[in-house]
Amino acid sequence: MKSRGLARRTVPYLIAATSGFVLSYLAVALFVFPTTLISSDAPVPNVTGLQYTAALAKLKAAGFKGAKGEQRYQSGIPEGAVLSQSPVPGTVESKGTTVILDLSRGQRMVDMPRIVGLTQEQAQRAVEQIGLEIDEVIERQDDAPRGQVLASTPAGGARVAVPSPVTLIVSSGPGMVAVPDVTGQDYDAARALLAQLGLAIGRVRIDSSSALPHNIVIEQTPAANHPAPAGTTISLTISGRP
Repeated sequence: MKSRGLARRTVPYLIAATSGFVLSYLAVALFVFPTTLISSDAPVPNVTGLQYTAALAKLKAAGFKGAKGEQRYQSGIPEGAVLSQSPVPGTVESKGTTVILDLSRGQRMVDMPRIVGLTQEQAQRAVEQIGLEIDEVIERQDDAPRGQVLASTPAGGARVAVPSPVTLIVSSGPGMVAVPDVTGQDYDAARALLAQLGLAIGRVRIDSSSALPHNIVIEQTPAANHPAPAGTTISLTISGRP
């Protein structure tokens, strides 16, 4: 009977001692091996579309850090908004991981170049070099040489978004022109002059018996100073080697 009473009296002490050991072990384990008892992984929150400061706050609340990544122009997206993130949303990562945020620089803006007076080709190069696009070319009769830019929309100096369409108004040449005298000129120079006035090269005959240097205009039809509408074709005879 005495041994049974002794056992009953010692049981509470054994329970208390065991409980204390277990609690002490857990306390030590929490400090020494915290990652084995408490998971430090969590899904990365989605912060795309948020402003940078708001994105940082949301990441911090979930246990993550944020840092700026690439910054690029993006039409329709406000400056400072998150375009993409790495790791991507929903990826399970260790808390404290840094999430790289690519940000929008907003809409890219440029100054429309001043292209009035340039040829259509020169104007197109100037416009395309800054990211704009020629949308339409309108010809208008004018005393300016054929193909010269008379106006543009947007006008030169205007601040415009990239990309934006540009309309050119170019000269189709005067309604009636006096055919220039191109005899004695090199063929290429004569052709360029006629094109500026809105005239076209028609039939070209080569006279291999001419004593003139190669490629010189000997005759033309219509003759010089003859009035002709834009688009009239000019026939030429040029010197050629036998």
